[in-house]
Order: sequence, then structure tokens, then C-alpha cells
Amino acid sequence: MSELSRNSVVERVSNRLLYVVSMNHAFNDGSVFFLSSLFPVVISLFGLSVFEVGVLVAVGYLVNVIFQPIVGRFAEKADAKKLLALGISVISFSVISFVPSTGFSTLLASVVLLRIGTSFFHPVGVSAITWTYAGKRLERALGFQSAFGNFGILIVFLAAAPLYLVLGWKSTFFGLGAVGFAVTLITLLALGRISIKRFSGDEQGGDSPNEKPNHGRFGIPTFFIVAGFASGGSFALILNFANIFLEGRNNLSTSEANLLVSVWIAAAFVGAIVSGASQKRFDRLALLSLYFFLPSVLVVLLVLVDSIGLVTLSLLLTGFTISGTYPLTQAELSDYLGREESKKGRSFGILFSAQTIGASVMGLVGGYLSEVLGLAHSFDVVVVSMLFAGGLTLLWKVRKPVSSLSSSGQVTSEAKRSQLMPRISRNSSGQSAGSSKNSETL
Repeated sequence: MSELSRNSVVERVSNRLLYVVSMNHAFNDGSVFFLSSLFPVVISLFGLSVFEVGVLVAVGYLVNVIFQPIVGRFAEKADAKKLLALGISVISFSVISFVPSTGFSTLLASVVLLRIGTSFFHPVGVSAITWTYAGKRLERALGFQSAFGNFGILIVFLAAAPLYLVLGWKSTFFGLGAVGFAVTLITLLALGRISIKRFSGDEQGGDSPNEKPNHGRFGIPTFFIVAGFASGGSFALILNFANIFLEGRNNLSTSEANLLVSVWIAAAFVGAIVSGASQKRFDRLALLSLYFFLPSVLVVLLVLVDSIGLVTLSLLLTGFTISGTYPLTQAELSDYLGREESKKGRSFGILFSAQTIGASVMGLVGGYLSEVLGLAHSFDVVVVSMLFAGGLTLLWKVRKPVSSLSSSGQVTSEAKRSQLMPRISRNSSGQSAGSSKNSETL
């Protein structure tokens, strides 16, 4: 096989992986917020308080906190394709388990099962992308797959309430479960001959001891913990509480409130793609600090002003900036880890656990503040956390330690491509020991 042909094969396989991972991200995040999009209905149908809604949110994210690092460790050794399919299958079963719900306790049990399933995607899917792409292609790929998570949420917020009105509770959740099983099947078929595993140290040239950075007491530097906490918490709190807040304050129906929140999600979709691609034009950390500071002002505008036009503008800019923090933070962590491929699975697992801890804590605190001070005050935690994260980002920019991705050890897209080509060539000709014939390995 010529070098040009091998390049073509590698790019085609890596792109197929990106599309399948993006599809999984869309269903994963859409299923997480499917119940959230129906929270106004849930409050009325099951007689829940806003605080109980906050408990559902907090417990769900707590489950992610527990399971994501565990899955991250498995992701370093197991075939990512199988883990992705397993996660989507668990999600599909959990969605169907919502059908016989009768109250808070049964809803909580289904939420726990759902969150076990959603603990798979982020450490597995994102790690698979970082093993496959490098450099600017990695930044664009991270933005692309992150955007599709928002796309899944957007579809849910646009479709859930109308589907409930037409089909009712049971058929709506049965339908989402069926979509999940279809995604599982597509994942297995599309990646059927591809084994998605990281390269071992000897295949990548290894890591010299002086190249490894100090990862801190949390496994990754505190900056990433705080950035993940603020991003994940703010993203989740707005998605879980904004439709309840807008429905009550602006006298909107659930569908109308969800439509406004969909504006926020659509902007988040664009923000993830644009931010992932814009890192080559702007200083990444300067842009990230701006994306933290702006929402703290915009959320105040959202709460204080009841003009639909200004509310829409605030939602557009807030969704764009908060979502943009995701690929920027992920790319910064990937650069910081550099050639330490063996640590990427668990490191991204820790980052996403920080995001889910933020979502859990801020969801619970937001629910409590809404009960004590009023629903508008549930957004106070977004303002405080984003201001703190923005300040810490500027501090990280100034005092950032030397990355393990040094100029002498940098793994470029071309270098990673050269690592992939021989393995695909051997497997395609059936010459690689211990591998199946005609398999393609990433």
C-alpha cells in the first residue's frame, strides 16, 4: 500500500470514528436533559417541588462523579467501541424505566440508572478522539463532537414537550429508548472492524521522566478542576432551571419556555464548533477567561430583564460562551498531558467528574436558593463560579507549568498519522500477530 493510500485510509477511519462519537454524544447528552426539558410537566404531573427537582439533578450528577473515573480507567485498556455501545444500551434501558414512574422515588431510581449509562461517553468518547487526532485537527475534532452534544440537547428541548402532548408520557419515553437501541446498533456496525485503543508507551516512544508534569493532588492541576466545575455546573443549572424560571416569570407555556432555552442550546452548538476552530487565531487561555467572565454579566441580565428580546440575546451569548469553554479546556488539558497517552483516559475522566460535581453541587444549591430566596436566585451560583474560574484562568495563563508537550517531544498530526499507517497496513494484509484479518486499528 502506497503512503498516499495509507494516509487516505487513516483519515477515512478517523473521520468515521469522529462521526460515530459525535452521534453518541448527541444521544448521550440529549437523554440526560430529556427529563429536564419536561421538568415543568414533571412538577405538575408528579407534584414535585423545585427543591426535589434539584435533588434529582444533584443525585444524577453524583452518580456520574462516582462512575466516570472508573470508566476512565477502563477506557485506557478496553476497546472504546464496546464501551460506547454498552453505555448507550444502559441509557436506553433506563429511559424505558421512566415509563412506570409514579412519583419522586421511582423517578430517582430511573435517574440513577440513566446516569450510570451516561458515565461512559465523556471519558471514553473524548479520549478516543485525543488518541486519534493531534494539533489543530484535535482542536477542531473536540469542538465538532462537543457541538453534537449540544445538538442532541437542542433536539430534545424542541421535541420533548410537543411529543408529550401528542403521545403522552409512556410512548414518549418508549420512543427515546428505541432511538437509543438504534444508536447502539449503528455504533457497532459502523465501527465493527475498528479497534479503538490507545497506543502503549513503547509504540509512542514512551515518556521520559523529566517530561511528566506535576498533576497535583486531584490527578490533574486544580485549574482544570475549577474550570470543569464552573463550566459543567453553569451549563447544567441553566438547562435544568431556565425553562421553569421563564415559564413562571414570563407566563409562557412549557413549549414556549423550551423554545427560548433552545435558543441557548443552538448558540451552544455554534459556540463549541467556533471555539474549537478559533484556537489557531486567538490565544486559547485569553479566550477561555473571556468565556468565563462574560456569562457572569449575561446571567444577571437574564434574571433582571423580562424583555423577550433581551432575554433571547442574553441566552444566545451565554450559550455560546459557556459551551465554548468545553473544547478550550479539553484542548488545554490535552496539550498539558502531551505524550502521556496512558493518563488521558483517567485525566479526562477526572475533568468530566469535576464538571458533574459542579452540576450536582450547583443544582442542589440552586434548588435550595430557589426555595428560600426565589427561583431567580438559583442563578447566583453561576455568576460566582464563572467569575472565580475566569480569574483562575488568567492566573494559570501567567503561572502555567511547563507542559509535557515540549518542542522536542511534540506529537503532531503527521507523527500520529505515521504511527497509525503501519498498524493499519499490517492488519489489512493479515500480517499482524494476534489481530483479526482486515481489521483497522486506531
